[in-house]
Amino acid sequence: MSTSAKPSIDMRILNGNDAAIGQFPFIVSVIRMGVHQCGGSILSNRYVLSAAHCIGHFDGNGNFILRDVKKYTIRAGSNNHLCGGVIAKVAEFVANENYFNDLHDLSILRLKTALIYSNTIKAITLDTSVVPVGTTVTIAGWGRQSPFGALATKLQYTTEKVLSRSACYDKIVLDSPDIYCLARPVNNGVCCGDSGGPAILADKLVAVASFVVGAHCGVDYPDGFAKISTHLDWIRAHSDI
Repeated sequence: MSTSAKPSIDMRILNGNDAAIGQFPFIVSVIRMGVHQCGGSILSNRYVLSAAHCIGHFDGNGNFILRDVKKYTIRAGSNNHLCGGVIAKVAEFVANENYFNDLHDLSILRLKTALIYSNTIKAITLDTSVVPVGTTVTIAGWGRQSPFGALATKLQYTTEKVLSRSACYDKIVLDSPDIYCLARPVNNGVCCGDSGGPAILADKLVAVASFVVGAHCGVDYPDGFAKISTHLDWIRAHSDI
């Protein structure tokens, strides 16, 4: 992925806080071949929303190739991506057909068996509005806690602020109504393993972690998130909400 001459890399939460049990009951670990790959958010007891690049890749001709769905599971209901909660197999998934150049980076996973809701497993409501510039949102995930460190075992969270489109362009030369640029201090924010995870405001899902810009995460560029409000029709068309 790239947004400009500056390279972007897969998402990873730096300098976050340990989440309390049940604080983010909608978040899941998206697992490939037994290893945590990305975050995701529960849309319903059968569907999870994540990032497109979590389930596929572009080949040399620019075609997006889905990976083998049989190798994917999700873990729900646990703050630890290695244990606890429940494991559900993924029956099928779909990536947004317009995903390219860091835009429309969304995927939906359909589970083979329905999740059973509890205090630690719940669906999240989608935000239908545009979040005002300067608003503080919460992000969460199991990504690296330092640019070249290991994944967090315990779920982490922190906050970032919504930048204007013009400020986003000034920073990373990208202007789109379909993303939020989220600002944070240097050495904070998303890192590897946080892709597909949520940005939340007032208990609603406002965006999905998509990309970072720079040599590694935590540098002085905003983080890129796919905006929910401009993708509502696509999400509803590919899920049961």
